[in-house]
Amino acid sequence: MRAQLERSILQFGLILACFYQAYQLVNSFMAKSTSLGLNIGLTFFFLILLLLNHKYSGSHKWIAIILHVTLLPALIYFWSEFGGLAGTVPIILFVYISWIILTLSGIAKAFVLILYGGIFFLLTLLPEITGIDVYNHAVVNTQQLPVDFFVEALIIIAFLTHMKNKYTGYRKRVEHRNVQLKSINNTLIRQNDSLRYSQEETLSINENLEQLIDRRIQKIEEKNCQLEEYAFINAHILRGPVCRILGLVNLMQNEQPGLEQVSEKAHEVDKLIRKINSITS
Repeated sequence: MRAQLERSILQFGLILACFYQAYQLVNSFMAKSTSLGLNIGLTFFFLILLLLNHKYSGSHKWIAIILHVTLLPALIYFWSEFGGLAGTVPIILFVYISWIILTLSGIAKAFVLILYGGIFFLLTLLPEITGIDVYNHAVVNTQQLPVDFFVEALIIIAFLTHMKNKYTGYRKRVEHRNVQLKSINNTLIRQNDSLRYSQEETLSINENLEQLIDRRIQKIEEKNCQLEEYAFINAHILRGPVCRILGLVNLMQNEQPGLEQVSEKAHEVDKLIRKINSITS
């Protein structure tokens, strides 16, 4: 978002610079100034950078660095030719520095600000090194000066209006995002509550299921004990007398014929007991 804002401010600043250079171009042409060629070059320079910034969205930082560094000689020239602190260049310079702050960040911003700060220090405090007067009222056009101030004031107002609109737009977007995030947060809270309720229900079901399983296992164990007890009764208590009856029937058949039916029934009972014993054992 910061890169997008810096690119937008650079784009708008280049548009204002094109309009301002068009104004200066007309003034230079009307006054037949020696800066006519420089103003033409700057106008085309701003137009080229404007097109590049519009076409290549990811390279706005390099475009800004090229712009700020390249304009230094032009600013020094206008400072010397239009009265230094007595002209309108200082206002343009301070507005331009604010533009640097808004269009760059990090090391690039620090580098360009140090560069401009050093040049301004040389021009204002060390004129004997630069050979340029700090104040030169002789080259100031007193009739043109109010018009220049008026145009620069319009540029400042347009720039501040653009910044306010950008700030308002980003603030509305942030507020809209906050509303969306709050809505999402409320939805997540409801889903979390629902999930927690489902988990509690699942835990309750699991606990009841464990209790049911324990009861079923207990019943099965009880049934197994009963079956084991029944199998013991069937194998030892019930079948023992039947076997003795069969033995007595075999002995009695030799002395008293006609006990075949008793033997047959005893064998049937024995088979039935064996079958039950095989199932329960």
